[in-house]
Amino acid sequence: MPDTPVLQTQVHVYYGTTDISKDVYEDLLSISYTDKIEDEADELTVTLKDEKGKWAGAWSPERGAKVKAVFNTEGRGSVKTDTMIIDNLKTSGSPRVFEFQAVSIPLDNTFRRTAKTRNFEKLSLKDISKQLAEESNLAFMWDCEDDNNPEYDRVDQKQESDLAFLKRLCNDAGLSIKVGAETCIIFDQLSYEKKPSVKTLTLGTSHILSWSFQSQQSQRYKSCTVKWRNVKAKTKSAGGPAPAATAETSTAGGADIYGNNDTDKKDKSKKGQQSLKTEYIDYTYTDESVEESGQEYVLKKRCSNQAEAERVAKATLRKLNLRQTSGSLSLVGDPLMIAGNVIELKGFGSFDGRFIIESANHSMTSGGYTTSIDVRRVNEVY
Repeated sequence: MPDTPVLQTQVHVYYGTTDISKDVYEDLLSISYTDKIEDEADELTVTLKDEKGKWAGAWSPERGAKVKAVFNTEGRGSVKTDTMIIDNLKTSGSPRVFEFQAVSIPLDNTFRRTAKTRNFEKLSLKDISKQLAEESNLAFMWDCEDDNNPEYDRVDQKQESDLAFLKRLCNDAGLSIKVGAETCIIFDQLSYEKKPSVKTLTLGTSHILSWSFQSQQSQRYKSCTVKWRNVKAKTKSAGGPAPAATAETSTAGGADIYGNNDTDKKDKSKKGQQSLKTEYIDYTYTDESVEESGQEYVLKKRCSNQAEAERVAKATLRKLNLRQTSGSLSLVGDPLMIAGNVIELKGFGSFDGRFIIESANHSMTSGGYTTSIDVRRVNEVY
Protein backbone atom coordinates (compact mmCIF):
# COMPACT_ATOMS: atom_id res chain seq x y z
CA MET A 1 0.00 0.00 0.00
CA PRO A 2 1.34 3.50 -0.77
CA ASP A 3 2.31 5.87 2.02
CA THR A 4 -0.73 7.25 3.80
CA PRO A 5 -1.19 10.92 2.92
CA VAL A 6 -1.23 13.50 5.71
CA LEU A 7 -4.15 15.78 4.92
CA GLN A 8 -5.94 18.21 7.18
CA THR A 9 -9.51 17.41 8.22
CA GLN A 10 -11.76 19.55 10.37
CA VAL A 11 -15.15 18.70 11.78
CA HIS A 12 -17.76 21.38 12.46
CA VAL A 13 -20.62 20.65 14.86
CA TYR A 14 -23.84 22.66 14.97
CA TYR A 15 -26.22 22.50 17.94
CA GLY A 16 -29.48 23.80 16.55
CA THR A 17 -28.21 26.80 14.59
CA THR A 18 -25.23 27.48 16.87
CA ASP A 19 -21.72 26.51 15.79
CA ILE A 20 -20.19 24.76 18.84
CA SER A 21 -17.15 23.45 16.96
CA LYS A 22 -14.60 25.35 19.07
CA ASP A 23 -15.99 24.06 22.37
CA VAL A 24 -16.24 20.52 21.02
CA TYR A 25 -12.71 20.54 19.57
CA GLU A 26 -11.14 21.43 22.90
CA ASP A 27 -12.40 18.15 24.40
CA LEU A 28 -12.95 15.95 21.34
CA LEU A 29 -11.88 12.32 21.62
CA SER A 30 -13.79 11.05 18.60
CA ILE A 31 -16.69 11.79 16.30
CA SER A 32 -18.32 9.18 14.08
CA TYR A 33 -21.07 9.40 11.47
CA THR A 34 -22.71 6.36 9.87
CA ASP A 35 -24.73 6.86 6.67
CA LYS A 36 -27.00 4.01 5.48
CA ILE A 37 -28.64 3.55 2.11
CA GLU A 38 -32.08 2.33 3.22
CA ASP A 39 -34.42 2.90 6.07
CA GLU A 40 -32.15 2.34 9.00
CA ALA A 41 -31.37 5.33 11.15
CA ASP A 42 -28.18 7.20 10.37
CA GLU A 43 -26.12 7.72 13.51
CA LEU A 44 -23.82 10.41 14.89
CA THR A 45 -21.70 9.78 18.01
CA VAL A 46 -19.54 12.44 19.71
CA THR A 47 -17.20 11.43 22.55
CA LEU A 48 -15.63 14.16 24.72
CA LYS A 49 -13.20 14.50 27.60
CA ASP A 50 -15.12 15.76 30.62
CA GLU A 51 -12.53 16.22 33.36
CA LYS A 52 -14.53 18.94 35.14
CA GLY A 53 -17.98 17.46 34.48
CA LYS A 54 -19.17 20.41 32.40
CA TRP A 55 -20.55 18.27 29.52
CA ALA A 56 -22.49 16.08 31.94
CA GLY A 57 -23.59 19.22 33.81
CA ALA A 58 -24.23 22.75 32.63
CA TRP A 59 -23.14 22.10 29.04
CA SER A 60 -25.12 18.89 28.63
CA PRO A 61 -27.14 18.84 25.36
CA GLU A 62 -30.86 18.13 25.56
CA ARG A 63 -32.43 14.92 24.33
CA GLY A 64 -34.52 15.74 21.26
CA ALA A 65 -32.33 18.70 20.25
CA LYS A 66 -31.18 18.96 16.62
CA VAL A 67 -27.53 18.62 15.70
CA LYS A 68 -25.49 18.50 12.48
CA ALA A 69 -21.86 17.77 11.65
CA VAL A 70 -19.65 18.51 8.65
CA PHE A 71 -16.35 16.75 7.88
CA ASN A 72 -14.24 19.21 5.87
CA THR A 73 -11.12 17.83 4.19
CA GLU A 74 -8.14 19.47 2.52
CA GLY A 75 -8.93 19.51 -1.18
CA ARG A 76 -11.16 16.41 -1.09
CA GLY A 77 -14.55 17.87 -0.39
CA SER A 78 -16.77 17.37 2.63
CA VAL A 79 -19.34 15.07 4.21
CA LYS A 80 -22.45 16.69 5.69
CA THR A 81 -24.84 14.86 7.95
CA ASP A 82 -28.56 15.34 7.68
CA THR A 83 -30.36 16.84 10.66
CA MET A 84 -29.85 14.47 13.57
CA ILE A 85 -31.87 14.21 16.78
CA ILE A 86 -30.00 13.70 20.06
CA ASP A 87 -31.32 10.50 21.57
CA ASN A 88 -28.81 9.17 24.11
CA LEU A 89 -26.47 10.74 26.67
CA LYS A 90 -23.71 8.81 28.48
CA THR A 91 -21.11 9.63 31.09
CA SER A 92 -18.43 7.39 32.56
CA GLY A 93 -15.10 7.44 34.41
CA SER A 94 -12.36 7.45 35.35
CA PRO A 95 -11.15 9.47 33.54
CA ARG A 96 -14.44 11.26 33.03
CA VAL A 97 -15.85 10.93 29.52
CA PHE A 98 -19.12 12.24 28.09
CA GLU A 99 -20.83 10.92 24.95
CA PHE A 100 -23.94 11.93 23.08
CA GLN A 101 -25.55 9.95 20.27
CA ALA A 102 -27.92 11.34 17.67
CA VAL A 103 -30.08 9.55 15.11
CA SER A 104 -31.78 10.63 11.91
CA ILE A 105 -35.29 9.64 12.95
CA PRO A 106 -38.01 12.00 14.20
CA LEU A 107 -38.42 10.90 17.83
CA ASP A 108 -41.64 12.85 18.38
CA ASN A 109 -43.24 11.90 15.07
CA THR A 110 -46.05 9.35 14.62
CA PHE A 111 -44.69 8.31 11.20
CA ARG A 112 -42.70 5.38 12.62
CA ARG A 113 -44.60 4.44 15.74
CA THR A 114 -48.37 4.92 15.47
CA ALA A 115 -50.35 2.01 13.98
CA LYS A 116 -53.20 3.07 11.69
CA THR A 117 -55.95 1.38 9.71
CA ARG A 118 -57.32 3.00 6.54
CA ASN A 119 -57.50 2.51 2.78
CA PHE A 120 -56.49 4.42 -0.31
CA GLU A 121 -58.31 4.20 -3.63
CA LYS A 122 -57.36 5.27 -7.16
CA LEU A 123 -53.98 6.62 -6.08
CA SER A 124 -50.36 5.93 -7.06
CA LEU A 125 -47.51 5.05 -4.73
CA LYS A 126 -46.11 8.54 -5.20
CA ASP A 127 -49.46 10.13 -4.29
CA ILE A 128 -49.83 8.01 -1.14
CA SER A 129 -46.24 8.58 -0.04
CA LYS A 130 -46.51 12.32 -0.49
CA GLN A 131 -49.76 12.44 1.47
CA LEU A 132 -48.33 10.49 4.43
CA ALA A 133 -45.11 12.52 4.46
CA GLU A 134 -47.03 15.80 4.48
CA GLU A 135 -49.25 14.56 7.32
CA SER A 136 -46.08 14.18 9.40
CA ASN A 137 -44.57 17.49 8.26
CA LEU A 138 -41.78 15.75 6.35
CA ALA A 139 -40.37 17.12 3.11
CA PHE A 140 -41.03 14.55 0.37
CA MET A 141 -38.73 13.55 -2.48
CA TRP A 142 -39.57 11.08 -5.27
CA ASP A 143 -36.31 9.94 -6.89
CA CYS A 144 -37.71 7.39 -9.37
CA GLU A 145 -38.70 7.23 -13.01
CA ASP A 146 -42.39 7.82 -13.73
CA ASP A 147 -42.86 4.26 -15.00
CA ASN A 148 -41.82 2.99 -11.54
CA ASN A 149 -44.89 4.54 -9.95
CA PRO A 150 -47.52 1.79 -9.50
CA GLU A 151 -51.20 2.73 -9.53
CA TYR A 152 -53.62 1.10 -7.08
CA ASP A 153 -57.36 0.55 -7.42
CA ARG A 154 -57.34 0.06 -3.66
CA VAL A 155 -54.68 -0.62 -1.05
CA ASP A 156 -55.21 -1.14 2.69
CA GLN A 157 -53.14 0.02 5.63
CA LYS A 158 -54.00 -2.42 8.43
CA GLN A 159 -52.70 -1.69 11.91
CA GLU A 160 -49.40 -0.48 10.49
CA SER A 161 -47.37 2.64 11.03
CA ASP A 162 -47.09 4.90 8.01
CA LEU A 163 -43.45 3.83 7.60
CA ALA A 164 -44.19 0.10 7.81
CA PHE A 165 -47.03 0.53 5.30
CA LEU A 166 -44.87 2.45 2.81
CA LYS A 167 -41.99 -0.01 3.23
CA ARG A 168 -44.35 -2.84 2.28
CA LEU A 169 -45.54 -1.01 -0.84
CA CYS A 170 -41.98 -0.06 -1.80
CA ASN A 171 -40.74 -3.64 -1.36
CA ASP A 172 -43.44 -4.92 -3.73
CA ALA A 173 -42.57 -2.20 -6.25
CA GLY A 174 -38.81 -2.82 -6.03
CA LEU A 175 -38.19 0.63 -4.56
CA SER A 176 -36.51 1.85 -1.38
CA ILE A 177 -37.50 4.34 1.29
CA LYS A 178 -35.42 6.38 3.70
CA VAL A 179 -36.94 8.61 6.35
CA GLY A 180 -34.93 11.23 8.21
CA ALA A 181 -35.76 13.74 10.88
CA GLU A 182 -37.10 16.15 8.28
CA THR A 183 -37.38 14.23 5.00
CA CYS A 184 -38.96 11.19 3.36
CA ILE A 185 -37.24 9.92 0.20
CA ILE A 186 -38.38 7.13 -2.10
CA PHE A 187 -35.81 6.03 -4.65
CA ASP A 188 -34.89 3.25 -7.05
CA GLN A 189 -31.65 1.46 -6.12
CA LEU A 190 -31.41 -0.01 -9.62
CA SER A 191 -31.12 3.46 -11.13
CA TYR A 192 -28.46 4.35 -8.55
CA GLU A 193 -26.51 1.22 -9.51
CA LYS A 194 -26.48 2.27 -13.15
CA LYS A 195 -24.83 5.62 -12.40
CA PRO A 196 -21.11 6.11 -13.20
CA SER A 197 -18.63 5.10 -10.50
CA VAL A 198 -17.52 8.02 -8.33
CA LYS A 199 -14.09 6.47 -7.83
CA THR A 200 -11.90 3.46 -8.67
CA LEU A 201 -10.15 1.76 -5.76
CA THR A 202 -7.15 -0.30 -6.84
CA LEU A 203 -5.45 -2.68 -4.42
CA GLY A 204 -1.83 -1.69 -3.96
CA THR A 205 -2.38 1.80 -5.34
CA SER A 206 -5.32 3.35 -3.52
CA HIS A 207 -5.13 4.18 0.19
CA ILE A 208 -6.89 1.02 1.42
CA LEU A 209 -6.19 0.15 5.07
CA SER A 210 -7.99 -3.22 5.17
CA TRP A 211 -10.56 -5.18 3.16
CA SER A 212 -12.61 -8.39 3.04
CA PHE A 213 -15.11 -9.93 0.61
CA GLN A 214 -17.43 -12.89 0.49
CA SER A 215 -19.56 -14.62 -2.12
CA GLN A 216 -22.20 -17.30 -1.61
CA GLN A 217 -23.48 -19.71 -4.21
CA SER A 218 -25.90 -22.01 -2.38
CA GLN A 219 -28.48 -19.31 -1.66
CA ARG A 220 -28.89 -18.05 -5.21
CA TYR A 221 -32.42 -18.07 -6.60
CA LYS A 222 -33.12 -18.86 -10.24
CA SER A 223 -36.72 -17.68 -10.30
CA CYS A 224 -39.61 -16.20 -8.34
CA THR A 225 -43.18 -17.29 -8.98
CA VAL A 226 -46.04 -15.14 -7.77
CA LYS A 227 -49.30 -17.01 -7.29
CA TRP A 228 -51.90 -14.33 -7.41
CA ARG A 229 -55.64 -14.23 -7.21
CA ASN A 230 -57.49 -12.21 -9.81
CA VAL A 231 -60.55 -11.21 -7.83
CA LYS A 232 -62.02 -9.32 -10.79
CA ALA A 233 -62.05 -12.27 -13.17
CA LYS A 234 -64.95 -14.51 -12.18
CA THR A 235 -66.89 -16.95 -14.33
CA LYS A 236 -70.60 -17.52 -13.80
CA SER A 237 -72.14 -20.97 -14.00
CA ALA A 238 -75.95 -21.06 -14.05
CA GLY A 239 -78.68 -23.69 -14.04
CA GLY A 240 -77.01 -26.43 -12.06
CA PRO A 241 -74.63 -27.30 -9.28
CA ALA A 242 -71.33 -25.55 -8.79
CA PRO A 243 -68.53 -26.75 -11.10
CA ALA A 244 -66.34 -29.59 -9.93
CA ALA A 245 -63.24 -28.57 -8.04
CA THR A 246 -60.03 -28.32 -10.03
CA ALA A 247 -56.61 -26.85 -9.42
CA GLU A 248 -58.09 -23.49 -10.34
CA THR A 249 -61.35 -23.67 -8.41
CA SER A 250 -61.79 -23.60 -4.67
CA THR A 251 -63.72 -26.35 -2.85
CA ALA A 252 -66.02 -25.90 0.11
CA GLY A 253 -64.15 -26.78 3.29
CA GLY A 254 -60.79 -26.93 1.51
CA ALA A 255 -57.86 -24.54 1.88
CA ASP A 256 -57.14 -21.91 -0.75
CA ILE A 257 -53.66 -20.73 -1.72
CA TYR A 258 -53.64 -18.39 1.28
CA GLY A 259 -54.29 -21.23 3.73
CA ASN A 260 -57.91 -20.27 4.38
CA ASN A 261 -60.35 -23.09 5.05
CA ASP A 262 -63.58 -21.16 4.55
CA THR A 263 -63.11 -20.78 0.83
CA ASP A 264 -66.76 -21.42 0.16
CA LYS A 265 -67.37 -18.06 1.83
CA LYS A 266 -64.32 -16.22 0.53
CA ASP A 267 -64.18 -17.43 -3.07
CA LYS A 268 -67.79 -18.26 -4.03
CA SER A 269 -70.96 -16.25 -3.81
CA LYS A 270 -74.26 -17.85 -4.72
CA LYS A 271 -77.51 -16.38 -5.95
CA GLY A 272 -80.17 -18.94 -6.91
CA GLN A 273 -78.47 -21.48 -9.17
CA GLN A 274 -75.48 -19.20 -9.98
CA SER A 275 -71.96 -19.66 -8.62
CA LEU A 276 -68.74 -17.74 -9.12
CA LYS A 277 -65.33 -19.27 -9.75
CA THR A 278 -62.17 -17.35 -8.83
CA GLU A 279 -59.20 -17.69 -11.16
CA TYR A 280 -55.67 -18.18 -9.87
CA ILE A 281 -52.73 -17.16 -12.00
CA ASP A 282 -49.00 -17.87 -11.80
CA TYR A 283 -46.35 -15.46 -13.01
CA THR A 284 -42.64 -16.43 -12.96
CA TYR A 285 -39.65 -14.13 -13.36
CA THR A 286 -36.33 -15.86 -14.08
CA ASP A 287 -32.75 -14.70 -13.59
CA GLU A 288 -30.96 -16.09 -16.65
CA SER A 289 -27.53 -15.49 -15.10
CA VAL A 290 -28.19 -18.04 -12.35
CA GLU A 291 -27.36 -21.70 -13.04
CA GLU A 292 -30.26 -24.13 -13.54
CA SER A 293 -29.63 -25.66 -10.11
CA GLY A 294 -30.57 -22.34 -8.49
CA GLN A 295 -33.48 -22.32 -6.07
CA GLU A 296 -37.06 -21.45 -6.98
CA TYR A 297 -39.03 -19.07 -4.77
CA VAL A 298 -42.82 -19.12 -4.58
CA LEU A 299 -44.80 -16.20 -3.19
CA LYS A 300 -48.55 -16.12 -2.58
CA LYS A 301 -49.83 -12.61 -3.06
CA ARG A 302 -53.02 -10.72 -3.81
CA CYS A 303 -52.49 -8.60 -6.91
CA SER A 304 -54.90 -6.38 -8.74
CA ASN A 305 -53.51 -7.11 -12.21
CA GLN A 306 -50.78 -8.86 -14.20
CA ALA A 307 -48.49 -5.83 -14.14
CA GLU A 308 -48.47 -5.82 -10.35
CA ALA A 309 -47.69 -9.55 -10.24
CA GLU A 310 -44.77 -9.04 -12.64
CA ARG A 311 -43.45 -6.14 -10.59
CA VAL A 312 -43.66 -8.12 -7.33
CA ALA A 313 -41.93 -11.19 -8.81
CA LYS A 314 -39.08 -9.14 -10.23
CA ALA A 315 -38.61 -7.08 -7.07
CA THR A 316 -38.70 -10.17 -4.84
CA LEU A 317 -36.09 -12.04 -6.89
CA ARG A 318 -33.84 -9.00 -6.93
CA LYS A 319 -34.06 -8.70 -3.16
CA LEU A 320 -33.37 -12.42 -2.66
CA ASN A 321 -30.19 -12.23 -4.76
CA LEU A 322 -29.15 -8.75 -3.70
CA ARG A 323 -26.17 -9.61 -1.50
CA GLN A 324 -24.67 -12.62 -3.22
CA THR A 325 -21.32 -10.80 -3.34
CA SER A 326 -20.52 -8.29 -0.62
CA GLY A 327 -17.56 -6.85 1.20
CA SER A 328 -16.14 -4.17 3.44
CA LEU A 329 -13.20 -1.80 3.15
CA SER A 330 -11.44 0.61 5.49
CA LEU A 331 -9.84 3.63 3.84
CA VAL A 332 -8.06 6.86 4.54
CA GLY A 333 -10.94 9.30 5.06
CA ASP A 334 -12.77 9.94 1.80
CA PRO A 335 -15.89 12.16 1.49
CA LEU A 336 -16.84 10.45 -1.80
CA MET A 337 -17.66 7.29 0.11
CA ILE A 338 -21.32 7.84 0.96
CA ALA A 339 -24.26 5.43 0.89
CA GLY A 340 -25.76 5.08 -2.59
CA ASN A 341 -22.57 5.89 -4.51
CA VAL A 342 -21.04 3.29 -6.84
CA ILE A 343 -17.32 2.50 -6.85
CA GLU A 344 -15.12 0.38 -9.13
CA LEU A 345 -12.80 -2.18 -7.50
CA LYS A 346 -9.64 -3.50 -9.15
CA GLY A 347 -6.91 -5.89 -8.05
CA PHE A 348 -9.19 -8.15 -6.00
CA GLY A 349 -9.39 -11.01 -8.52
CA SER A 350 -12.88 -12.42 -8.93
CA PHE A 351 -14.17 -9.67 -6.65
CA ASP A 352 -13.30 -6.93 -9.12
CA GLY A 353 -16.16 -4.89 -10.56
CA ARG A 354 -18.77 -2.32 -9.67
CA PHE A 355 -20.11 -2.16 -6.13
CA ILE A 356 -22.68 0.08 -4.47
CA ILE A 357 -22.03 1.47 -0.99
CA GLU A 358 -24.72 0.29 1.43
CA SER A 359 -23.31 2.04 4.50
CA ALA A 360 -20.39 4.35 5.20
CA ASN A 361 -18.85 5.29 8.53
CA HIS A 362 -16.79 8.48 8.72
CA SER A 363 -14.71 8.70 11.89
CA MET A 364 -12.35 11.35 13.25
CA THR A 365 -10.06 10.54 16.19
CA SER A 366 -6.61 11.57 17.39
CA GLY A 367 -5.27 9.10 14.82
CA GLY A 368 -6.91 10.96 11.94
CA TYR A 369 -9.87 10.65 9.60
CA THR A 370 -10.87 7.21 8.33
CA THR A 371 -13.81 5.84 6.34
CA SER A 372 -15.22 2.32 6.51
CA ILE A 373 -17.73 1.10 3.92
CA ASP A 374 -19.96 -1.94 3.40
CA VAL A 375 -20.56 -2.72 -0.27
CA ARG A 376 -22.36 -5.20 -2.52
CA ARG A 377 -21.96 -6.01 -6.17
CA VAL A 378 -24.43 -4.13 -8.34
CA ASN A 379 -27.17 -5.85 -10.31
CA GLU A 380 -27.75 -3.67 -13.34
CA VAL A 381 -30.05 -6.15 -15.13
CA TYR A 382 -33.22 -6.16 -12.97
